[in-house]
Amino acid sequence: MSPLSRRDLLRAGGVGAAGLAGAGALVYATSDDDPGVVGSREIPPNVVVIVIDNLRADHLGAYGSKRVKTPSIDALARESVRFTRSRPEAFPTVAARRAILTGTRSFPFRDWRLHPDLPAGPSWSALPRRRKTFLDLLGEAGYSTAYVSDNPWILSRPFDLLRRRLDFAEGVPGQVPARRGQHRRVSDDEVRRYVPLAQRGTRVEERTREYLAANEADRAEDDYGAARVFRGAAEYLERAGRRLQPFALVVDAFSPHEPFDPPPRFIEMYGDPDYNGADPIQAFAPPIGKVEELGPRGIGLLRRVQDLYAAEVSFTDRWVGNFLGELDRLKLADETMVVLLSDHGVLLGEHGFVGKTGAQAHREVIDVPWMLRHPDRKGAGTTSDFFASTHDVAPTALAAAGLTPPGGMDGEDLGVVAHGLQPPE
Repeated sequence: MSPLSRRDLLRAGGVGAAGLAGAGALVYATSDDDPGVVGSREIPPNVVVIVIDNLRADHLGAYGSKRVKTPSIDALARESVRFTRSRPEAFPTVAARRAILTGTRSFPFRDWRLHPDLPAGPSWSALPRRRKTFLDLLGEAGYSTAYVSDNPWILSRPFDLLRRRLDFAEGVPGQVPARRGQHRRVSDDEVRRYVPLAQRGTRVEERTREYLAANEADRAEDDYGAARVFRGAAEYLERAGRRLQPFALVVDAFSPHEPFDPPPRFIEMYGDPDYNGADPIQAFAPPIGKVEELGPRGIGLLRRVQDLYAAEVSFTDRWVGNFLGELDRLKLADETMVVLLSDHGVLLGEHGFVGKTGAQAHREVIDVPWMLRHPDRKGAGTTSDFFASTHDVAPTALAAAGLTPPGGMDGEDLGVVAHGLQPPE
């Protein structure tokens, strides 16, 4: 809305604190002189939560990586409060999403119910019908709510309730376990390009074949999962930015989760140009495998796995940057709080394993990024050693909108850290 921003139009139209409060929202009516508040603004900020699956903190430049190129997330970190001791409350994908959305812990075995479409294990459970997500609560306060994801579990039946309660939901197929069937038949010759000899005829081959069948061969970069997710999220921004209504958007990208299958140009950034072996995009049978299962060429294959993962991280970072660029282009960045985090990391040969398991809390699995960019860039470039976690997202988002988090939430509002304060331990 150049040259006027959406905030300017809201102010001009009188849609400020009083207007949104009349619609059920609470907004800040305090002064920047008070160090105990997140900020003073007539209208509540938009909220964007970016969840990047399977992302190790030590593979980001902002967290010390010298090898992996992540310029977009590094730039976001420079404008954010970056938490240096962020660890998930529970590792599995579904448990982490439940914590992010509801602000509550999954353990010890809270609300666990066996579901036929989910693995049979504690914390693998659908969202309880009686428990509202932070998106539900923001929607009741007048926000437009949206979720864009290629996470196969979010696209599954246990999360139907979540999607139905949103104003907008977009699911991007292609990840595994596949939710929308196969696109094509896959030849044995094609499968062998991705499965080492020692793993043929195993669950590794089954999962690899399933993934290949769910995706077109020789895709353009724009057709890969992360690209489609962040492009879909950017298209939502275009629509939401035209409305005189704040929005809350979750962008949930499954990359760099295995299979590690980035576009070729990103592999070229890390891979040995003379490599001529199989590309082990799915190097283990989920959730974890031993390095020795890669066979007699294990060392070379493991190095290739590490290169593929690094390439997947850089590819995902590129599309994070494209999305954040759209926030800038649409003049929404200065009225939007952005949170970026991951649910867990992954072992890439460390400790003799490839994959992840909650039974052994190795740093490669539990150390994840968590950063918050304030709309006014308060706290930009600072770090906090507060023990940030997945269940802190919901109360942080609600507090940014001026809402008091419900008493049943276990997390804390981490937005106060941008003002030099420390949340309760």
